[in-house]
Amino acid sequence: MKVNRGAARMTTANPGVNDHLDGELGPISGHFRLMTLARFEALTLWGRPAGMEEDCRLESAWATVDERILAAILHLNATREFFCVAFARDQQGRYRGFERSVMYPSPRAAAAALQRDFGQSLAQTPPVHVEAPPPSRGVDLFAPAAGATRLHDAFVFVRDSFEQAAAREILQEIARWFPNQDGHFVKEFQTAGYSARTWELYLWCAFRALGFEIDQSYAAPDFGLSKRKARIFVEATTVSARDPYVAAMAAGPPPDPPSRIDDYIDHDMAQKFGSPLYSKLKRADWEKPHVSGHPFVLALADFHAPASMRWSYRALPQYLYGLKAITTADAENRLIEIFMPGEDHVVGDKRVPTDFFSQPGAENVSAVLFSNAGTISKFNRMGARAGFGDAWVSLVRSGMLTDPEAWEITETPFKADVEDPGYQETWWDEITLYHNPKALHPVDASLFTGVTHVHVVDGQYTATGPTRVQWSQTTLIDFLGRKKGHPASG
Repeated sequence: MKVNRGAARMTTANPGVNDHLDGELGPISGHFRLMTLARFEALTLWGRPAGMEEDCRLESAWATVDERILAAILHLNATREFFCVAFARDQQGRYRGFERSVMYPSPRAAAAALQRDFGQSLAQTPPVHVEAPPPSRGVDLFAPAAGATRLHDAFVFVRDSFEQAAAREILQEIARWFPNQDGHFVKEFQTAGYSARTWELYLWCAFRALGFEIDQSYAAPDFGLSKRKARIFVEATTVSARDPYVAAMAAGPPPDPPSRIDDYIDHDMAQKFGSPLYSKLKRADWEKPHVSGHPFVLALADFHAPASMRWSYRALPQYLYGLKAITTADAENRLIEIFMPGEDHVVGDKRVPTDFFSQPGAENVSAVLFSNAGTISKFNRMGARAGFGDAWVSLVRSGMLTDPEAWEITETPFKADVEDPGYQETWWDEITLYHNPKALHPVDASLFTGVTHVHVVDGQYTATGPTRVQWSQTTLIDFLGRKKGHPASG
């Protein structure tokens, strides 16, 4: 199964060149040997120049046996030439580029140089990072946080379990680059803010993978994105649980949705989405001088109950646009969808007006970004694909695929071994960007290549993008049969 191959990432000019390695390094030849593209990206993506993905194509990735030096063979799009870039860890343990080769006429010539003079020089000479280091020193997500009196069970599970070792190890790589601008990130990640902080980490990874330069020097909004001279500001928010210490943990299979699912989606869930969005609307971050005049996006995830993101996503477009999709049959008994104006969302005595984008002030919100994949399972899968984690733990992903252009009618079940050579996954696969038709500063959809874009045109939903994962669950299989169970809170 292949999932969402986006065009905005650095891809191979010859698809599959490293895929046959299935998480292992290739045969040794000279000073460097092939490494998987997934592992190379997991180690170097965070420190590469943001525009690199649009200027170059990654032909292949290489490493010394001990991964002291990594090297990429890149195809420069402008001149159709090839060159090598070498990466090594700096004093803060982050892989950064430190040397590049001359231009070569073919990828084979560049690979040959890695095995001869250029590779010999890299392998024998201590790396020197001549450019100034990035300002952020990163964070240590798993260091004991001062003042943390009760740790989140989900955090303890990531920190201690063999089942989520892949997530833990890739998070350690990512966190070397992640800024701790408010000084509270690590403590909140380990305690009551675990889900919200995991969502922010996921967004940071997705934005980097989409080729954005990220500025987090301001207290708000959370992310300032730059790409092709465009500036976009993003504020992250979540639907939170009543007890944030239990919502992220669920033993056994994901729980079923409420029995009165249609009514719950139409009213209860719409109100749950509406609460954080309306709170952010009242903050009016678009009025800040550095945000004014640029698109402003709210990034939303649902953590109100264990695994609720498997089904709660259906409520969001109805609340945002005030438009309800109804599945029915046409004259030839084929399933079709019709779109009708929805009603306000009523739960008990509380009434929330529908059509968020039509509310006063909402014209300043350019879009709402949503993903149901901003959880630790995403990090676990991406880590396993990159060769991190316990070698005796296998991850199997199952769920539903959908064609956005068919809206909610067509769903195709899938099941895949995450480490299968044919399986592909990117950080942004499950992102949907709901565009505000009344936005003062619309988002340029071309800046988010590979995600699903939703608009409303002539009273009906129009969605574009690749086949995407509608929802999924990741099953962990321990081939050693070790004792299961969640660690107790520390």
